[in-house]
Amino acid sequence: MMQKELFTRFIKDRFHIIFLYLASISSIVTFFHLSEPVNTEVFYPMSIGVFLLVVCLTIDWLRYYPTNRAIAAKLMNQDAELQPHTEEQKVFQQLVNKMTSEYTRKNNELKEQNKERLYFLSHWMHHLKTPVSVMELIITKEEKSNESADSFEKIKNENNRLHTFIQQGLTMLRMESFENDLEIRSVDLLPSLRKLINDRKKECIYQSIYPSIVMDGENAFIVTDPKWNEILLEQIISNAIKYSGPLDGSKKLIFTIERNGQHISLTIKDEGVGIPAYDLERVFQPFFTGENGRKFSNSTGIGLYLSKKIADKLGATIHIQSEPAKGTVVTIQWLAGTDITGF
Repeated sequence: MMQKELFTRFIKDRFHIIFLYLASISSIVTFFHLSEPVNTEVFYPMSIGVFLLVVCLTIDWLRYYPTNRAIAAKLMNQDAELQPHTEEQKVFQQLVNKMTSEYTRKNNELKEQNKERLYFLSHWMHHLKTPVSVMELIITKEEKSNESADSFEKIKNENNRLHTFIQQGLTMLRMESFENDLEIRSVDLLPSLRKLINDRKKECIYQSIYPSIVMDGENAFIVTDPKWNEILLEQIISNAIKYSGPLDGSKKLIFTIERNGQHISLTIKDEGVGIPAYDLERVFQPFFTGENGRKFSNSTGIGLYLSKKIADKLGATIHIQSEPAKGTVVTIQWLAGTDITGF
């Protein structure tokens, strides 16, 4: 197929030359025939002319085909060595080499700039975590003295928000080198889930949310990276707690773990504000907050985006269903693992 296409292009590129050559031969034969009326031989000189044209085109094709076949192969992402035969092809290769060299140089410069930018931004965000930790210590100390409890509770909530934003920023930075920080193995989902829920215990109490885990069996081993998987779950749990307000009575947050053949699924069901149907298709887009973003000032539109990105890289699937004023159901599914360390 490639050879046929190349031959078609070859003939198209030289059509005007072939046409003018044949027209010239015909004109010469006609001229001599009119000059010598007794000379009626036409076939022989035309045959010689056509034969020489075929020889010329054959030589040109042998120089044209190897180089253009290599170019066509490279366009289809196949390995091929480009060997120019004509001066035109040699100049073309020099141009390609120059452009490739220039592109490589600029690409390396951009990589270095981006690496430096990520380095400084990452360190800057790590420095931001220090005052957050100090604020947390001060708040904890003052809480014990029971002075200005309400004010300190508000400060603490704002501090938690700041900490969440910093963690999301650091996660986005680390996503740049995700593959270099990946260790896939068999992990028990239950302890990780309990740890994350316990970390959010104070928020749940403040929001009057009662989390519970529903599961058959003592463990649920999944194939994943433990650190990245906790970040994934943390984003979902954070959203579930965040959008369970405003405070209008106690609400449940139910975590259901099930085995479906060779997969383990976790369903996180909240009783929060829910998501309108017209926003549901866009919840995994970066910085999309939708209608809820106008109701909750702490909406960033990053949590679900990060969750989807991490899930895709871990080979997990994530689905979301919701109904306004009734709550949201997020389902995550992993490949089931074993209880043997290292999987």
